[in-house]
Amino acid sequence: MKLTLFEIAGLAGGRILRGDPGAVVTNFFTDSRCAGPGLMFVPIRGENNDGHDFIGSAFRNGAAASFTDHPMEAEGPLVLVEDCRAALQRAAEKYRERFSLPILGITGSVGKTTAKEMAALAIGAGHKVWKTPGNANSQVGVPITVCGLEPEHTAAVVEMGVSMPGEMERIARVVKPTCGIITTIGTSHIEFMKTRENIMAEKVKLADYLKSDAPLFVSGDNDLLSSLDSRGRYRIVTFGLSEGCMWRGTDLETDSGGQSFLCRTPDGRTQSVRLPAPGSHMACDALAALAAADWLGVPLPDAARALAGYIPPKMRQVISQEGGVLLIDDSYNASPDSMRSALGLLAGQEISGQRFAVLAGMRELGDYTQQGHLETGAYAKELGIDTLIAVGGLGEIIAEGYGPGAICAKDNAQAWELLRELLRPGDAVLVKGSRGMKTEEIVEKIKENHIC
Repeated sequence: MKLTLFEIAGLAGGRILRGDPGAVVTNFFTDSRCAGPGLMFVPIRGENNDGHDFIGSAFRNGAAASFTDHPMEAEGPLVLVEDCRAALQRAAEKYRERFSLPILGITGSVGKTTAKEMAALAIGAGHKVWKTPGNANSQVGVPITVCGLEPEHTAAVVEMGVSMPGEMERIARVVKPTCGIITTIGTSHIEFMKTRENIMAEKVKLADYLKSDAPLFVSGDNDLLSSLDSRGRYRIVTFGLSEGCMWRGTDLETDSGGQSFLCRTPDGRTQSVRLPAPGSHMACDALAALAAADWLGVPLPDAARALAGYIPPKMRQVISQEGGVLLIDDSYNASPDSMRSALGLLAGQEISGQRFAVLAGMRELGDYTQQGHLETGAYAKELGIDTLIAVGGLGEIIAEGYGPGAICAKDNAQAWELLRELLRPGDAVLVKGSRGMKTEEIVEKIKENHIC
């Protein structure tokens, strides 16, 4: 991006308080510690912090300019706007309109980042792709992603996350996707959405900008998405492992290096796929990626070959050998749906020893909190997980669902002390919890203290 301060003020509906109108801005940022030449600071007002308190720090760290929602003294160029987050979104929306490239928007209760990475790989076999960095899928992260578009890009893959009603409409207006993927509809953020039907209604707003012949790829294995009716506004294309899915995976075979399966297309083509990641949910994300790549003109064999190079994002079902123990690090976040997926992955590992699940609480479940945690524990028991270590207060509910044999730890440190006594060579251990539970602390202890 190369926009002058004058252009940004116009796009964002603001006015320059101070600074050279011709100064060039190359993108935006929200963490004052991440300032750099050409970057414009977006001070966000949150529950605990006000970004305006860090404008001075942003300038001292090299920011080119900053938004502000009130007149103030500062050490660098300022653009006055009514709301900084909304100003960023308006600027990104107008910047997006300068591009005519295809953009794949991806949302879903779980699997968004995995699907994004796979789609970028598959589409990248035939395009110069811009993708969401990391998991910047929020009301702020999405517009910053869009502002990273450059003329050299021929396609983009944008991850679009929502947690509140009305959020998808705002970021869809920024992205204006030309096709989309919905990975699944589960219970993530049900505290604010109230029902799974409301969650689906919110996520489907991703398709508001699709043309009538454009596809929305949805999971045919999901009970709600499989019956989705677009009423002719766009094309619904299903993917999954169930009979009737238009893009279907069959003949799944798992081994120590991942899995292989056969991709069957709606028009009768077949393509063998090698994916260096186990789990049927991973195969489904790969199918969605292949379907999107095919729609964008990438030869199916090329897209499939690209998927063989998939690397799991950090802290998302990353499997490694730590001394004599197989570790599944899924510590980034958690919901009832992703817990089931991770537990299924643990249960499917071919090992000589015991299976341990270290599970912490799940947030933003609202009225579903009790049920969601109980069901998670019960599912771990159903799968035959040998030992459950439940962390924290919400973890106690998971332990209750698991029943006799579950062990409760008050915090991550105690969970590690328990593991250190119990783990033996040949065992497998899954570590998972909501972001705020910081279960990666347990993962680091396992890595630092190999069980030999």
